[in-house]
Amino acid sequence: MTAAALRATPPPLDELTLRRAQRGDERAWRDLVTRYAPPIHALIWRLLAGRARHRVPDLVQETFVRVLGALPTFDPAGPASLSTWMLTIATRLTLNELRRPDHATLVDEPLGAAADRPDAAVERRRLAAALAAGVAQLPDPQRAVLVLREYHDLDYTEIADVLELDLGTVKSRLARARLALRAYLEGHHVDPA
Repeated sequence: MTAAALRATPPPLDELTLRRAQRGDERAWRDLVTRYAPPIHALIWRLLAGRARHRVPDLVQETFVRVLGALPTFDPAGPASLSTWMLTIATRLTLNELRRPDHATLVDEPLGAAADRPDAAVERRRLAAALAAGVAQLPDPQRAVLVLREYHDLDYTEIADVLELDLGTVKSRLARARLALRAYLEGHHVDPA
């Protein structure tokens, strides 16, 4: 598992808390939201890639409204883990947001602004800014596959389920996204290795 995935994936919710949340226990709901809000926020932020970032909190909230509404029907023994199920809801909600015409070209801020401050971590910030800008340049379908794989460590089958795609399509989009990201980084004189 990648370091980014370890940071993005919280430990699973224990079975008792999940059952309590499914019955509508507000404390269990708070535990669920507290545990999964950071990776849901990170996923939505990355999928929006500089477009309509002001919508991130609203989309996170809408994700949890949908999760809590559908939680009683979630089957822990089913094909998806709770985190994958929640990431699926957040991904689909965000991709629908990106399809809105008023968000097609909206950009909130320059992605490289944080790299301009001189200090000890300037190179790390430069690389992070270049990566964020490179990911932002990807077409939405490629970016979605890359973010789910590299930042949230979903396997190919889970990504295919989340995005409702064939496994071959997931693999080809991921390969194209990685090639495009590498080319972007090399074009901006950043060592992608």
